[in-house]
Amino acid sequence: MNISQLILKIPYSIIWFLCRMFRRGFQVDFLCAGYVDYICFREIHKLLPDIRIVARSRKVQKELAFYGVGSVRYPTFPDMVVMARHLARKYPVRNIKKIGIRHGAYHFKDFIKAKYYNEFDRYCMTSTHEVSLAEKRGITSGVAIGYPKLDPAFNRESAECILADLRDGMKIDPAKPIILFTATWDKKGYSAIDRWMHRITELKDDYTILVTVHAWTTQQKKEILRSTPFIYYIEDKDVLPYLMLADVMVGDISSIIAEFSALDKPIITFKISHMKRFTPEISSMLEEITYRVDSFDEMKCALKKALQDPQEHHQQRRYYNRLMFDVLDGKAAERAVSIIKEFWRK
Repeated sequence: MNISQLILKIPYSIIWFLCRMFRRGFQVDFLCAGYVDYICFREIHKLLPDIRIVARSRKVQKELAFYGVGSVRYPTFPDMVVMARHLARKYPVRNIKKIGIRHGAYHFKDFIKAKYYNEFDRYCMTSTHEVSLAEKRGITSGVAIGYPKLDPAFNRESAECILADLRDGMKIDPAKPIILFTATWDKKGYSAIDRWMHRITELKDDYTILVTVHAWTTQQKKEILRSTPFIYYIEDKDVLPYLMLADVMVGDISSIIAEFSALDKPIITFKISHMKRFTPEISSMLEEITYRVDSFDEMKCALKKALQDPQEHHQQRRYYNRLMFDVLDGKAAERAVSIIKEFWRK
């Protein structure tokens, strides 16, 4: 524990014990560092609406309000806290039960230090395979539930409603295949955005083009994409409906690839040479479930192959989907609720 954490711990603990002394009932909070966090938690919240949403800052509270999500501001002093970030230090009382959930699908980059997972009483991971790998790294808090964010895609009624609303709103040409371009954060050398950003309109005659990039992507690049004609730049932070709509994804090494793989649709990925924290398992997976390309011209050829035979990598995707998600049954949120209820004293 560093000095800043110690400074927080003492007054926080005093206030927490006073609040607990006079509070009736058992307070459960979800700490939210941004609307994307809430999207990961939303299906759980539908089943446990009594959980209070706590915005990490004023900026986050405004963002949540924009999307119609009510919240209170941190600090709060609950009996249990759920979060999609490694921020257990914000609640420095041992008696507070802490539940972590995945911010992105699976661990597309290597695990961070075990101590950040073991600060949680339970850390909800997406598969038994992931829990097993975590245990080898000294992580003892892992439990497999699946990935609640994906649940709507596997609820037939919900999925049909989502897609109908999206198609009506976007007025998409039904004759054109839909290609979704995505890129991870460009500051760490992982992103392939520069390989397609300035040539993407070459595809406008044959395809409907959707684009989503990491929230931390350089602002200048996001502005270029926003102003590029003939593409649909996705401003919505909930990208699952667009993944469900797309026929093919073009990406690099973002965990959104795992989400698209779960939908069993073809993926094209640009090869990235600089891959710190990039595990051999993920490297092998990309080689097996995606068309691997170096250049935009290679990508154009791969697009044709992917659309001609969208099942080419089906067996490989099926194999890795089991490793990443166990079973895709639309009930991951229910399993998360069971974990939370283990500690929820009514």
